[in-house]
Amino acid sequence: MVDLSIALVNWNNREYLRQCLESIEADPPRMSFEIVVADNGSTDGSQQMLSERFPGVGVVQNGGNVGVARGNNQCIHNSTGRYIYIVNNDTLVNRPSVEAMVRFLDEHREVGAVGGNLLNPDRTLQSSFCAFPTLWEEFLLVSHVGRWLNPCFPSYKGRWPTVREVDWIGSASIVVRRTAIEQIGLIDEEYFIYSDETDWQYRLWQSGWKVYYLPNVTTIHYGGGSFKPGDRRYTLVYRGRMLFARKHYGRLYSLAQRALFAAAALVRLGIWSLARPLPRWRSIAGRQIRSDLETLRLCFVLK
Repeated sequence: MVDLSIALVNWNNREYLRQCLESIEADPPRMSFEIVVADNGSTDGSQQMLSERFPGVGVVQNGGNVGVARGNNQCIHNSTGRYIYIVNNDTLVNRPSVEAMVRFLDEHREVGAVGGNLLNPDRTLQSSFCAFPTLWEEFLLVSHVGRWLNPCFPSYKGRWPTVREVDWIGSASIVVRRTAIEQIGLIDEEYFIYSDETDWQYRLWQSGWKVYYLPNVTTIHYGGGSFKPGDRRYTLVYRGRMLFARKHYGRLYSLAQRALFAAAALVRLGIWSLARPLPRWRSIAGRQIRSDLETLRLCFVLK
């Protein structure tokens, strides 16, 4: 058993993945560790890059895109670390921060997971920690008022100055205790991507584990490296939040949430339909319309 297993999921993100692994190689954690990559059927040469450039990295090769949740679970299954470092491939790993998270878990046996601040490449704050969802937050999300009020939304606005308990931290960079995982179970693979980490940490709290934020922990995160403007990203965000509400908050909350999401999708459909005839917007409008139609469908059929 090693101290730390670093878990990475990749889908056609060869260059980001290479940068991430090089950041670990250049300044590795001062503890025993292993790296496991779950590759979701990449066609951009990621597998060749891994075998030629990083032969010591463990690879789980999938035939297609099985999602982030399942990919992370595969990494956990194929690793031995006392702690699992779930980290996005579009990050630069920060050795002192990784060591600080492991040290904190060593010193606080009641803590199941720990994380810190995600930074943009220019080192401005991207996100820190979040509260569990509420209907008010759902409204701020679909109306985009949340982003107007807080560029880090739905994260706390700004850096909290002290160590503190939090509801949940984004899985772009988070260390989780293996014994806690053994108690609560793996990530729910129904999520595919988005809200899977919220669900996982909600289950940690339900089982008596704590989640902590460390203000001096930082990770550079490029963000959305597998997505393009106008793609299904928001649909996947809404889908994840609908699954979380259905699973943990009950029928009335779910109905109100889906009404909000459906209304927002209808408004966006109207706007993008007006923009579609314009040559400049035709391509992105087409993708947005397909995404909004899928969101609308999910509001009625997602079980």
